[in-house]
Amino acid sequence: MLNTQVHEAKLEASSGRHINYAASPESGPPLLLIHGISGQWQDWHCIFDLLADSWHIFAVDLRGHGKSSWTPNGYHWRNYSLDQIDFIERVIKRPTFVIGHSLGGSTALGLAAERADLVRAAVYEDPPFFVHRRWEGNQFRDTFAAILELLETNPDAQNLASSLEEMNPGQDTEYYFARAEKLLAMDPDVFRSTLSGRSRVGWLTEDLLPKATPPGLLLQADPEHGSALWDDEAETAIAILPDAEHQKWEGCGHGMHASHPERFAQRVNRFLMKHR
Repeated sequence: MLNTQVHEAKLEASSGRHINYAASPESGPPLLLIHGISGQWQDWHCIFDLLADSWHIFAVDLRGHGKSSWTPNGYHWRNYSLDQIDFIERVIKRPTFVIGHSLGGSTALGLAAERADLVRAAVYEDPPFFVHRRWEGNQFRDTFAAILELLETNPDAQNLASSLEEMNPGQDTEYYFARAEKLLAMDPDVFRSTLSGRSRVGWLTEDLLPKATPPGLLLQADPEHGSALWDDEAETAIAILPDAEHQKWEGCGHGMHASHPERFAQRVNRFLMKHR
């Protein structure tokens, strides 16, 4: 249960679009949390209470997710980063610390590369920096394709939850319903853009990494447990990032902050505090 009091609000963006977000009481410098594909700001519930005493937390719903606007044909990775630039400039209004998970990690990279002046330090949590190199047969690709096929049948929450349980058994009923509701709140075109490669056209991680000059922490999950970042890719990224440290968590899957919230909060706090 989330003990930290938060309020939800919407930033009215261009062309009638809006970005939904939640914010904690101000207890320190601003900290922006960016979820991964098919997520919502609530994905960060598990670490809110662990960080709220030291930070003024802002957690966004990416476009096409949660309560933010759907923008069909607009789910390019750069657009996610441009949304965060707009959010920082208009809501936070000062340079901020950033944590991004998965797609949120790539979004944070784009943000730090394009507007380093807005980022004081960034944590990249198991980001799919080089997923395009091994997209065919990739576990994430296969999962996204299966979920998109389900969504295109226009299921209700009950049917979708049952299908998700068949795909990935072993969780409790509440998990599958929560996952189903999250997916039903997401524009299926997010998956279409990802699967077709539209979302990454012109996006060159190798060009962005050297431009991401704010201090960075690259957290890598274990490839044996489903990481989005493989060992050779992490080595490439850390060699190119101008000012970053790297840590791999053996035995840990892609959702590092969700599976080990206390360890995650302690590690990112230690890193971010060095740059306050």
